[in-house]
Amino acid sequence: MRNLPFVSIIVLNYNGKQYLKECFGSVRKINYPKNRYEVIMGDNASSDDSISYVKKNFPWVKILKFDKNYGFAEGNNKCVEKARGEYVVFLNNDTKVDKKWLIELVKGFDFDDDVAICGSKLLFYDRPDVINSAGGKLAYMGCSSDIGLGEKDQKKFNEYNFVGYVCGASLMIKKQLFDELGGFDPDYFAYCEDTDLCWRAWLYGHKVLYVPNSTVLHKFGGSFGKNRATPLKSYHIQKNRIINILKNFDDLYIIKGLIISLAYDVYRNFFYLKERNFKVIKSILKADCYVLLALPQIFSKRRIIQKNRVLSDNVLGRRVFSSLKSSIKEELKMSKKFKNFFEY
Repeated sequence: MRNLPFVSIIVLNYNGKQYLKECFGSVRKINYPKNRYEVIMGDNASSDDSISYVKKNFPWVKILKFDKNYGFAEGNNKCVEKARGEYVVFLNNDTKVDKKWLIELVKGFDFDDDVAICGSKLLFYDRPDVINSAGGKLAYMGCSSDIGLGEKDQKKFNEYNFVGYVCGASLMIKKQLFDELGGFDPDYFAYCEDTDLCWRAWLYGHKVLYVPNSTVLHKFGGSFGKNRATPLKSYHIQKNRIINILKNFDDLYIIKGLIISLAYDVYRNFFYLKERNFKVIKSILKADCYVLLALPQIFSKRRIIQKNRVLSDNVLGRRVFSSLKSSIKEELKMSKKFKNFFEY
């Protein structure tokens, strides 16, 4: 293996004081030379004394104090601007990493010359034998579906695998490439920004790798809660997945994506109507309105992406996408699994 690169570990925080002891404590125990990494905590204007707690207990963590909550996307972008590492790794604050977590991610870049992004095996913190994510597939409705969600950790999840995306809870990328890709889209705020980044990496001719030997225990929902069907989550997921469709597909696949997206929305809204969850329906419609008003800005980004892409959607479809027929089925299946795991 080549000489170990200098890595910037970025932990974004918003009122997550209760998670920081275990997160930073586990990071400090990794088997990676301490002079070959730095830890940056970007704080999105927390009000729970997170900053003073970290200053007192983890003085080796570099703190960036933001003037407001910039969300996951722009908050991490701001951290990368101050990062000194050749590589940056985004780590959720509600995690506990294995000692080999970082060294195995670094090794992943030697797996193939075209690897651009590496992601860890995520296991549920309170169920460490159950998969949270073993990478994932891109879906035609603009989001993604986690491989192995809710399944017992087993042999099939211990193999390196090229995947459509890896979860932003533990995602590593070369800093120069992150900048070339334009970073996370700041308009996303939160959700689907990791899907979008990995999608663009594939479009530009790079590969995304799931690294099974890099393991992370994930408490899940540290900032936004575990419930998927809240107005805030529904709003951001809805707007961001539609933006993914409009930005990243070619002309033919935009039509396919929008059709399957519409079918998905009809089913979902019918379900929420039955549940009398009118707040979520309202948030979905609000997100649709946002997209309509932002179309000029979205298509400006689209022109840049389509100009620089080197792989066709047909090639990508065979490699990293769920099949067109199974996209809705997989998303609904994933929703059902979350419903079984957590209070819905």
